[in-house]
Amino acid sequence: MWIADMDIPPCDSIISAVSNNLRSAYGYQSCDIGGAVASWYERSRPSNYNYKVEDTDIVDVASVISAIDVALRTFCQPGDKVMVLTPTYEPLTSSIKRNGLQPVYIRCTEPFSARTTDHKRSRSCQKLLNTDAFDLGDSANPAMRSSVDLSLLDKSATAFVICHPNNPTGTVLPPVDQQAVFEFCLQHNILLITDEVHSEFAFNSADEPTIISMFGIEHQGEGKKPDSQTEKHTAPYALPRAIHLNSVSKAFNLASIPGASYAVIKHKQTREAFAEAISARHLNASNLGKVALVAAYSEGSPWLDEVKGALSFNRKLVKRFFQHYGISVEYTTGRAGYFLWLNLKSFNATCSHFSLSSPMDSDETGANIDERDQTYEISNYKSSSINQYSFPLYYSPARTVEACIERGVIGNDGALFGAPDHIRLNIACHPALIEEALLRLCFIPQSK
Repeated sequence: MWIADMDIPPCDSIISAVSNNLRSAYGYQSCDIGGAVASWYERSRPSNYNYKVEDTDIVDVASVISAIDVALRTFCQPGDKVMVLTPTYEPLTSSIKRNGLQPVYIRCTEPFSARTTDHKRSRSCQKLLNTDAFDLGDSANPAMRSSVDLSLLDKSATAFVICHPNNPTGTVLPPVDQQAVFEFCLQHNILLITDEVHSEFAFNSADEPTIISMFGIEHQGEGKKPDSQTEKHTAPYALPRAIHLNSVSKAFNLASIPGASYAVIKHKQTREAFAEAISARHLNASNLGKVALVAAYSEGSPWLDEVKGALSFNRKLVKRFFQHYGISVEYTTGRAGYFLWLNLKSFNATCSHFSLSSPMDSDETGANIDERDQTYEISNYKSSSINQYSFPLYYSPARTVEACIERGVIGNDGALFGAPDHIRLNIACHPALIEEALLRLCFIPQSK
């Protein structure tokens, strides 16, 4: 459960477009993706009259990571400071260090799911998680929302690299924090570089699919309308120098092609310098990758909606599993993406109750049991998992990444993201596999 792609075939229309292109196009042909990207953002993102992605804003790139590396080489000098959110995707910090730059870590928090020790509190937690106070960007309950420590922002930095939505925590910063970062970068002429490859997989507090804007854009120029005479989108407000990076490789599961990546850059001088640097290094997207992107953005919406619905179910399953077995542990799936971020050291010593049925098959939690007796006969267990458990299990959670691997669950070590004792698990797979993995992590078989 470690690799960051989805266990699902790509959209049929994309496969057809790629196959047809392979049969008909040879050599160095290349199509343009600007129009397809601009149209996608207009259809799939919250409207903002004063920020519109134009086809001329787009620079195609081979991959998001290569684009970040080129941006740092082009706009920074060795020894410069570069801010980066933490914990975050390890290749981002590696790119900063490889270019002789000094990373400045800005701590980003994602509230873990509430720790529960009994069924009543579990129900209360579920009720709380379904309230509007947890909606994206809502600061009604600031103690429970994602946040970034703005006091750590360094005005002497040359750039700020942000993975948003964050990998591995799924954090989506509230608009007020995004706005503060935008204004800080503008005030101090700091280049903002955002990796937004997981932005298509956003969910609200009830784990239902929702949509989010590009980083920092949601409230830009709010209340301004298009000019009544020209009907053109105007931009009377100032924007920082920003490079927004995205790709169809994650959203449409096209890593093997790979699907085209691209940068959205409004600032003309920045866009031209970046485009020249990408071209000089032959790091533009391949023609086949562009063909896949055009097909994805023009015909892939129904497929993507189905995938998001499946991910919504999987996110709910994770919560139900821990509630169902009365297991108290710190974890989050964040507000976007398809990762479970788990603090292995936070597992409670005992689980407060146990049910004879699978969380996938029942809403019941079963009777409370004596917490001193942590051995349970579950021969009646209705598991749809790969292994049918017909023997007693003993609650004994894995507390290290090594222990997880020994039990046959391979995830990403949190240490690589700057968070030791954590593990990242990919839940973009069949629900039975998720249930199987969580059973292996939390229980061990006990021979009779």
